[in-house]
Amino acid sequence: MKQIVTAAFLFTLVFTAASAWAQLDPDDDGIGVYFDPCACVNCVPMEPGPQQGYIVITHPTAQQDGVGGWEAKIWTEGPGVITGVTFQGQAINFANREDEFIVGIAVPLYNPFMYPAVIVATIDFLLLEDSEPLHWYIDGVYFHSLPEKVPAYLDGDDYNIIIELQQPTGGPTIPVATINGDCAVPTTEASWGGVKSLFR
Repeated sequence: MKQIVTAAFLFTLVFTAASAWAQLDPDDDGIGVYFDPCACVNCVPMEPGPQQGYIVITHPTAQQDGVGGWEAKIWTEGPGVITGVTFQGQAINFANREDEFIVGIAVPLYNPFMYPAVIVATIDFLLLEDSEPLHWYIDGVYFHSLPEKVPAYLDGDDYNIIIELQQPTGGPTIPVATINGDCAVPTTEASWGGVKSLFR
């Protein structure tokens, strides 16, 4: 009986961990490119042609107060071209360097359903072909607000508070989203080695 309970627990744990890789980043104050508004899909197959994605701040610690502004550099590598970016809310992009966004928002953005995903922009892009992957990356901007070059956002209640954003896959050199390629999974505190250690 104990073996059945242990096996059932292991199956549930592995299934839950595998499912979490396809869902929004579990850490606080994340930023990513997703292909659905709930920040559940960041790795998909797509056919060539016009497509759309979302820039999403996930689990903002300022959820009650909203996002008062944000800054990040977002770019692609592979067969795709960004054709337009539409900012949410009453927003202005002050950046003048390629692929960079320094966005001020007059009325802070938040998710009215209290779901931990705040869409800050919609990206229109043209996928040129599907024979090789299109990778998306995020980094800080050249004239960054924090001492380190990292993405960041403003607390909607106090625009003097700047909060660091982290990439769901671990840093600026790892794709945060992929089309027609191998998927990079979010960094998590738990690992398969940690799961196995439970049964030693």
